[in-house]
Formats: sequence, C-alpha cells, structure tokens
Amino acid sequence: MRAAARARRIARACGAISTALSLTVLAGWWFDVPAMRRLVPGQTPMVVLTALASFTLGTALLLAARREGATASRRAGRSLAGVAAAIALGGGLQYALPGSFRLDDWAQRLVFAPLAPGSGMALATAVGLVGAASGLILQDARSRRLRRLGTAAALLAFVVAAVGSLGYAYGLGAFHQGGPFSRMALVTALTLGTLSFGVLLSRPNRPWVTTALGGGEAGVLTRHMLPAAVVAPLVLGLLQLHAVRAGLLEAETGTALLVIVLALWLAALTTRLARNVERRAVADRQLRDTLQGMNETLEQRVEERTRELAEAQDALVQAQKMEAIGQLTGGVAHDFNNLLTIIRSSIDFLRRPNLPAERRTRYMDAVSDTVERAAKLTAQLLAFARRQALKPEVFDAGERLAGVAAMLDTLTGARIRIVTERPEGPCFVRADASQFETALVNLAVNARDAMAGEGTLTITLSCNRQKPAIRGHAASANHFVVVAVTDTGSGIAPDQLGRIFEPFFTTKEIGKGTGLGLSQVIGFAKQSGGDVDVASVLGRGTSFTLYLPQADAHDGAARDAAEPEGAPVEDANQCILVVEDNVEIGRFCMQILHDLGYGTVLTQTAEAALAEIEAVPFRFDAVFSDVVMPGMGGIELAKRLRELHPEMPVILTSGYSHVLAQDEAHGFELVRKPYSAEQIGKVLRAAIKRMPKVRAAPSEA
Repeated sequence: MRAAARARRIARACGAISTALSLTVLAGWWFDVPAMRRLVPGQTPMVVLTALASFTLGTALLLAARREGATASRRAGRSLAGVAAAIALGGGLQYALPGSFRLDDWAQRLVFAPLAPGSGMALATAVGLVGAASGLILQDARSRRLRRLGTAAALLAFVVAAVGSLGYAYGLGAFHQGGPFSRMALVTALTLGTLSFGVLLSRPNRPWVTTALGGGEAGVLTRHMLPAAVVAPLVLGLLQLHAVRAGLLEAETGTALLVIVLALWLAALTTRLARNVERRAVADRQLRDTLQGMNETLEQRVEERTRELAEAQDALVQAQKMEAIGQLTGGVAHDFNNLLTIIRSSIDFLRRPNLPAERRTRYMDAVSDTVERAAKLTAQLLAFARRQALKPEVFDAGERLAGVAAMLDTLTGARIRIVTERPEGPCFVRADASQFETALVNLAVNARDAMAGEGTLTITLSCNRQKPAIRGHAASANHFVVVAVTDTGSGIAPDQLGRIFEPFFTTKEIGKGTGLGLSQVIGFAKQSGGDVDVASVLGRGTSFTLYLPQADAHDGAARDAAEPEGAPVEDANQCILVVEDNVEIGRFCMQILHDLGYGTVLTQTAEAALAEIEAVPFRFDAVFSDVVMPGMGGIELAKRLRELHPEMPVILTSGYSHVLAQDEAHGFELVRKPYSAEQIGKVLRAAIKRMPKVRAAPSEA
C-alpha cells in the first residue's frame, strides 16, 4: 500500500509537470514569446499540435492516477487519453497518407501562423504520444493480455523519448535531426519521457513498481543500485564523447577507457550486491538458529504444559467421576435403605404371634409394594445406564400419545391445560412401548412440578424429521419421530442444564422428586437409537424434544408360525425345566411353579439342562432359564434348544445382563427379576399355548 501511494504521487507529479510544460509552450505561441516555445535556449520549439496532445495526455494522467475507488475520475482520464491518441494519430497521418492537408499546420495556423518549412510533429513524437495514451487506456482492461499490451506501449513511448533526449545530450544528429526523430524538439522529448514514465507508474500493482518503490529491503536495494547502474554509464559515455570531440583522446582510447571504467564499475556493483546477499544470508542463518532454539524451547514448554494439562484433566475427570459415583451410590443407598426399612419392619411385625389378619395383610401388601418400588428404581437406573432389556416393537406413536394424554389429565390436575398436536396420519416408531409411555409420563410430571400445578402443557408429535447435533453429538439425516413436551413453568437455570439428566440430580425440594425421571428418559432414548434435546428460558418455560427412530408400518408385522404336525397333548401333566445357578432362587422358583400346578426339575448349569432334555425327549413342556450363569449362558442355551428342539418354548429371566441390553432378548420371552407368581404363570401359559408339545403324526398304512 505504501509503494502504491508513492507510485501514484510520482505519476501525478509527472502529469502536473507535463501539463505545465505544454501550457507554457501554448502560451508562448499565443502571446508570441519565443523563449516560452523552446524553454531551452537555442533549441527547436514544440509545435502547437504536440503541445495540445501533451496537455490533454497530462490532464488524463492527473485524473487516472487517482486512488482505486475514484472510478469516475479514472474513466474521465481514459477518455482524455483517447482524445490525446486521436490528436497524435492525426499529426502522424501525414507520414502515411499523401496529401496537402496537415493537422499540425492547421493547428499552428489556428493559434499563431503557418508552420515553417521543415517543421511539424515528428513521426517519433506521434508514435510516443500514441503509445503513452494506449498505456493509459489499457491499464484497467479486464484482459491480462490487453494490460500487458498497454504496458509495452507505454514502455515504447519512454524508449522513444529517452532516445530523443540522449540524441540532444550526446549531440548525435541521427537521434534528433534525421529519420523519425528529424522534427522532435528537446522539450518534446522531455515532456514525452515525463508522460510515459508517469503512465508506467499510474498502475502501481505492477510487480516492478512494488519492488522499486516498496519499503522492504528489495526496494531499498533497487533504489540504491538503479542510479549507479543507469546514470553512471550515461555520464561516462557523455564525458568520453566530449573528450574525443575536443581532441583530448582518440576514439579508440576513449572507447577502451570507457569499457575499463564500466567494467570496474560493474564489478564494484556486483561486489556490493554480493556483500548484501552474504549479509542477508548470515542474518537469515542467525535468525533461523534463533528461531530453531526458540522453537525447541517452545516445544519443550508446550510438551510440559500439555502433560500438566493432561494430568490436571485426568485428575478433574477422576474427581468428577468420583463425585458422580458418590452422588449415584448415595442416592441408591438412600432410596434402597428406605425401601429396606419398610420391608424389614413389615417382616418383624409379621413374625409376631397372634397378629390380626388385617394387619398381616397390610404388612404383606407393604412388602409387595416396596418390592415393586425397588424394581422400578432398579429399572430407572438401568435405563439411565442404557443397560435395560428393552422389548422393541413397531407401534403408532400417535395412538400411544393419545392414550397417555387421556391419563395425564388426572396426573397433572385440573388447573393445567394439556394440548396435544399430532399429524393426521400415523407415526410409526420402533421402541419399547411401555418405556415410551413412561418417558412421556416422566416429562409430564416434571412439567407439572415446574408450573407449580398451573399452566399449559403442550405435547407435539411430528414425523419425518432429522435429528440435529445435540450436546456435541453428530446430527443424523435419517428419519425420526419427534415428541416435544413444552411447559410454561419456571424454566431451568443455564448452569443446571448440563446436569439435569444425571441420576438423583434434582432441583425440587426434598421429598418431591427422586431425580431419576429424566435419567430414564435419556437412557431410553439413547438405547433406542435416539436422543433428547432441551431448551429452556428462565421464567418462561422449558421444552424437551424426544427423538426416536422412525419405522415402517410393516417392519413389526408378526409372522404366523407354522403349526406343528400332530395333535397337541392337552391333558398330560406339564413339567418345567428350571435352569438357575443360584440355589435359593431356584428353590423359590420351583415352589412358585408347584403352587401354579407345574411339575419341575432344577438344574444349575446349561450343560446339565441339555443333558436332561436329551435323556428323556418330550419330557419338558418349557424351559425357564436364567441368563447370566457360569459356563454356557441362558441365551446360548436358548439358541441351542431352538436348533435342536424348535417346538420347545424357552423363557428367559434376568435382573440385568449386558447381552440383553445390547441385543434385546433374541426373540425369546423375557421375565425381569424380581418376578411374581402371576407374571411367571401368565408367560408360561402363553408360551405353552403358542408352542404346545406334540406327538408324532400317525403314519399312513
């Protein structure tokens, strides 16, 4: 930018000088002052047409050398340059077209008098003016070739002016008295040289302009070397010519001396340039060594700092982990101790002799309800950890939402208005239906508490939506079913948004929330392949958006199983093979099955169960197996039985299994621990009815 500003200043100065010289010559012709026509005593005057073209081109240069934003001024400058080129072409037509009309003579008569014989615009002058004007016109052309052509034309004009000036300086008639230079005046050569130099600098984005006028080391070196490389040979040549003409030296001797001096001069310049290059190389080497040392020091410091930050981060993560574990274990211990207190107190009361039947029933109901609450608490923890065994199915989320919304009226109270918005068509989703309803209930309960029992709860269902990036997790272009639950409550503070999904974290008062509701929601969503987003404005409400993968209506269509050949055994005694590695749980399970009217056989390993089945085929009507056991697990046992005895029902049971959490139940029935006699009986009856044991079909005689 500094070089560009400097180039424009020089170009404007050249334009001002040329304009002033041209105006002086025109005034000399108008007022008949010979000294003003020549400017240099004893030299040929500049003709009127040349002065008029130089004045026009100088004015154009003044306008074109403005800054880049002056569009109108630069356009006017190019227009005036075109006028100057036309004037110069008119003056040069006399050399190309024969005839009596001469534009330079007509202009001379208009101002002063007819041209003297042998005078007028020189051919070299016309060429130089056209070249300078062309350079000014083409300097802003869109085509790079045109811009380069303009630069070449301006450079040609500068060479023409330089040759004419040197002809006068060296007294060489061939350069100012003969050929195309026969009519060029000294003042014309000086004016043309000034104009062409200004045109070359008027477009400062040329590389050589930036190098010569820049503020860097290259610019300084160029400005120091150019005078020595250009001016010195010209001065030495002038001295040699004058010495030869004065008889002080012979021509051969003068030429030899000039060559020797120029050679020494060039050697000195080369040596100085080499010294500058060496000095720069030494400085660069020192700078490189310094930078390398600084880089090594910086790398060492960065490595140390990175190690310190990594250690600090590990310590912070460990502290946060311990805090989370402490919060989790504290919450679990608190809730389970409360539940165990109820169970233990009820058992102590049940052990009392002569306990009335009413109180005995009440204590037994308390134990049963407490077990249900403990199972629900465990399920919520597994949901947060995404370790629960889901039962995914394809269902219409709109129908489930309508059913939950009807129930929420009694749950939220009369002062909360519930608004549901759902599309006209079905929105099929593949997830655990009961967990889906539980998630909606948990979100509604949180909204009710946030609104203090009064406000508007809006539940919006939409399909074919994409999941955005949530809490740093990548977005997904797949189709999702979206359920948005929005309340008009108090909102959530920004510093608490990052912790609301943590288990046992709650902003409610003591006794008004377990802190596991949102944990269940996000665990269910994540394990189902979705996510939960939250947006809240303090004092205006909160919106939870649940994303679940959308499914096709036919994905979950049940397929009718082929009926086995033969007649089912209806009246035979039914026997269940129980596979349980925990002896106490196995005994309790056998007692439950005995009470339900089933015969039982207990084995503690899957291998023993396979041996029992193979020993007496068609002995067992169903297999009731635990999932987690030493050796072969329950799922592997069920798969083996599906291959060996596809007609035998297999029911799995587990309190927790990472295999079930990852791969569901692999198509087998699942009973979650703790289970009741009613649950076992219901599942067994359905499984045996669906896959009854059969006799072989009688063969046809």
